[in-house]
Amino acid sequence: MAEPILIIKKVFNIKPEELFGAWTDPKQVAEWYGPEGFKKSDIQTFDLREGGSYALTMNSPDGAEHKLRGTFKTIEKPTKFVFTWQWENADDAMGGEETLVTIEFKPLGEGTEMTFTHTGFTTEKSKNSHDMGWTSSFNKLEQILK
Repeated sequence: MAEPILIIKKVFNIKPEELFGAWTDPKQVAEWYGPEGFKKSDIQTFDLREGGSYALTMNSPDGAEHKLRGTFKTIEKPTKFVFTWQWENADDAMGGEETLVTIEFKPLGEGTEMTFTHTGFTTEKSKNSHDMGWTSSFNKLEQILK
């Protein structure tokens, strides 16, 4: 059976450099990372360099803390950003495996087409859970960037 892969394409009405910055500036990340309704994320570590690590906590409306961590693999401003992703306190829906996120930014007129690819899921359930979370997070990101 093929590995579940999540691909989301979305167009933002800003330049690639600005969208890349929303992914790589910890102050901006804290504002939009996490599904709609979640509070501002807490950034514990954000060592933005290839091989550097990050750790953050997404804060749900009910007070639950969703901790995750990873390593920055590729930083090619403003076209590509790759990092690992792993929940510290995973449940069955989220999955506890280390996964890989690749984001590609392509100029599109006055905006940017973002192609988001998340791989390494061991179950379709985990992929679907992440699909809902990322899609909602991207809605927040779009609102913040207006």
